[in-house]
Amino acid sequence: MKIYLDSYFAKNLGDDILIDIILNRYPNHNFYSVSRWKNGYKYSNLKVYGEGIYGRLLRKIGFEKHLINTCDIAVTLGGSMYMEHNNSNPDYMLKNKKRYILGINFGPYKTQKYFENAKNEFRRVQDICFRDEYSYKLFKDLPNARLASDIAFGMDISNIKIQDSKKVVISVILCDRKDNAEYQQKYENKIVELIKYFTQIGYGITLMSFCKIEGDEKAIKNILKKCDDKLKSKITTYFYNGNIQQALSVLADCKIIVGTRLHSNIIGMMLGKTVIPIIYSSKTSNILKDMNFNGTIIDLKILDQIKAENMNLECKQDVKTLKQNANKHFKILDKELKDDKR
Repeated sequence: MKIYLDSYFAKNLGDDILIDIILNRYPNHNFYSVSRWKNGYKYSNLKVYGEGIYGRLLRKIGFEKHLINTCDIAVTLGGSMYMEHNNSNPDYMLKNKKRYILGINFGPYKTQKYFENAKNEFRRVQDICFRDEYSYKLFKDLPNARLASDIAFGMDISNIKIQDSKKVVISVILCDRKDNAEYQQKYENKIVELIKYFTQIGYGITLMSFCKIEGDEKAIKNILKKCDDKLKSKITTYFYNGNIQQALSVLADCKIIVGTRLHSNIIGMMLGKTVIPIIYSSKTSNILKDMNFNGTIIDLKILDQIKAENMNLECKQDVKTLKQNANKHFKILDKELKDDKR
């Protein structure tokens, strides 16, 4: 089959893992998409169109609509694809296609109109599987609505060498890209505080960017400017550039992950690490609530309430059930793509 894949092609580690999972799950089908950030996606069964002047021309002549019309089905794959201020789905083009929506959370949303419009859209699709209970409950009266744990819990980590070096990986974000600009300075100061604490108790530090386009690298540079030379000498950086295995190896080679990015926490749990989530969005808090997470949580809006010395550094989360549950996202799509059913 020819499948239009509506996902976030921006070299974001979390989304890239989801894309990697679906492409490897259905190797005998061909996937197509349009994105201005197409470089770096080298799969034999994926073609992403759009780059530079050529990409702008494609959009001008309505190539995306044409591409969708040539495909047999459409799959929306992602996390925060339905936020009221940033609904990136080309729904006007996808509405007449057999469509599957997998791995999403809904919101934040502000108006009843947005909710009703989304519900009308959802009721038309073949299948919609949410990744958190809050989102599912909003639409549970729809007969095609389902719930499963985040798709990333289903990734294969069997070839990742897991070590427990005395290191902390800190995943950071640029707050003004996440509607939290007013917290940026306090957030950066808290990260510096955590760096000082962990170095004092003998940990190495890696500041990790999951997505350059969303400003993670800029956030790291801002944080480093607030560190003196002695502290900087104890910090390494890792900027994700599309190499999933390399990035997973960085996360595998530590004891603790302080994760602002949602998937830094999910990957950390998969790798058996202590994770300390920093909450910047309800999507993270909802997913942690669903799994009865009992470790330390740092809330971006109340940073001062968490003191470094009071954090739980020995909390591991059992994710065996979540791993099994994650594959349920593909239950209905497996039936559509019969020759790859698993």
